[in-house]
Formats: sequence, structure tokens, C-alpha cells
Amino acid sequence: MRVAGFGEIMLRLATNKGFMISNTNNYNANYGGGEANVLISLSKFGIDTKMITKVSNNDIGEGIINYLNSHRVNTSQVQKGEERTGIYFLEVGSGNRASKVIYDRANSAFSNMKVTDLDIEKALEDVDLFHFSGITLALSKELRELTMNILKHCKKNNILVSYDSNYRAKLWTIEEARQATLEILPFVNILSAGILDAENILKMNCEYEDKYEKLSHYYNEINKIYPNINHMFSSIRTIQSVSVNTLQCNYYTEGKFYTSKEYIIDDIVDRVGGGDALTAGILYSILNNKEAEYLVEFATASSVLKHSIYGDANLVNVDDVENLMQYGAGKIAR
Repeated sequence: MRVAGFGEIMLRLATNKGFMISNTNNYNANYGGGEANVLISLSKFGIDTKMITKVSNNDIGEGIINYLNSHRVNTSQVQKGEERTGIYFLEVGSGNRASKVIYDRANSAFSNMKVTDLDIEKALEDVDLFHFSGITLALSKELRELTMNILKHCKKNNILVSYDSNYRAKLWTIEEARQATLEILPFVNILSAGILDAENILKMNCEYEDKYEKLSHYYNEINKIYPNINHMFSSIRTIQSVSVNTLQCNYYTEGKFYTSKEYIIDDIVDRVGGGDALTAGILYSILNNKEAEYLVEFATASSVLKHSIYGDANLVNVDDVENLMQYGAGKIAR
């Protein structure tokens, strides 16, 4: 099995805990991007992965390629351009002060990628699943056109398509997201979307008050409109403070709705990438034909463990996840 991801990889500059962007002189640097985070996690789970992207033609771009290679992600389809590497600044929150993200990504190499830049047939050779997100769609009209060409190729060649809605208000409007989403959903097989996506982007509504009944209803409705979407999932997070959250995963397939156990995550090291870790757990389970009950627990445990790891990517393996599922956090690995 091989999974390809299509998206931007950025340089992340994060403050130390207790410092704001406006009063720090020091940043911790690493690389990250939703699709790349998913691929790295899948590589740790033993799945072959390939990144399709464009990076700056300088040492930073080379550093991104080295970063991917160090995590066994195939970089044969990583192109280089004369434009810059996008940056995002992360102000790490603490207590009741939420984290904050500032983007500095205009005119990046990836956002300037053209339809003619990619040989789609070559890029998706031997690929079983293609993964992308709403962030990619938000960056330019040309990227949306290129993505549609990729999706048409996937449908023609029976390549599974995974889409993470991943709406970012700082990148585009709800109406822009709605138009793009309605265009791509007929090509999607695996969808990461929650209640707000259904209500705000797909303009759905219902009379249910309970969040689980509401989510199950929306998934049923989406499946009626788009029978090609065989898998839908999302997480429900309760924030007690920046350092203490609860997390639980919901999954829908073949008309049935599944929920995982709820975890309490305290002493959070890094929440960024938690959703990508969840997605990787879902995709790993689907590709390995796991039962729905296993899938929803594996995905949740994967995301929970990511919160204990600094950086955008989840670095745990299958044994780590299954140990948490079986024994919880109290057992020491000896």
C-alpha cells in the first residue's frame, strides 16, 4: 500500500511556553504541514508514503526534503521553485491563554504551483490512496484546478481519496470553502468533517441537541447525497485549559456510527498535528481492513499520544498506540 499527500510544508517558528510573539527574542524552528504530518505518521505505522509538493530552491527547501526523507517519506515528487518557503508563527498558549497562529505564507513556492507543473500519472503511479486538505484548496485557484485534475485521475484509476476539511478562516471565506467543497465531494471516499463543517460549509441543520445524535444525522445525510463517501470521522474535544483537554473520536461507515472512549489529556506538550495524527490512525486502519471498533480506538489513541510529542508530526509506532489502547498510560514498557 502507498499513500500520497498533496500540500504545503512550512517552516514553523514557535515561542517558548510563557512567551508571547510580541515579547520574545527566541523561536523554536521545525517543519510542518497537514498532509506531511499524516504521511510521516503513516510511515511510522509501516505504510509507504509519497509527498507531492513544491519547496523553495534553497537550503530551507533542502532542509524540508531532508526532514521528509528522515521519516521515510518518498520525495521523488517534491519540486523546487524560486519562490519562498511559507512560515507560520505559533504563540504557545498556557493556562487560559489560548495558542495563536500568524501566517506568513503569501507567494510561497507551493502556492505558486501551476497545473502544468505536475505529471499526475507519474506522481500517482503505484498509489493506492491520495490525501489532501482544505488548506491546499484555500491557497489558490490554480491549486484548486490542479487538485480537481488529480481527483479525476484518482476516480478513473480507482485510487481512494481522503479529504480533511480543515477549514482555516485566515485563509479563505466560508462561501469560498463551500463552493470548493461541493465541487470535490463527489470524488471523495474518506471524509474528515465535524458538526461545524456540516452546518457552516454544507448548510445543514437538524433538530437534535445531543452532539452525537447531531453528528450521526449529518453523516447519514452526507452519505445519502454522496454515496461515494464510505468513511466519515471527526473528533470531539473539550478544553479545560491549554494544558488539559479531553478527546474522543467518532466514525461512520455503512450506516453505522461508532464512538471511542474519551481520554483525558493533561500536561499537553504540543497540540498541533493532533488532528493529522487522528487522520493517520483512520487511514492506517482502513488500509489494513481493521474492524470499526478497532479503528475508532486506534485513531483516538494515536492522536492522544501526539499531544505528548513536540513538533507537528506524530512519531509513535503501531505498538505504542496499541499499548495505550490495551493498558492505558500507567504501564511502563520494559
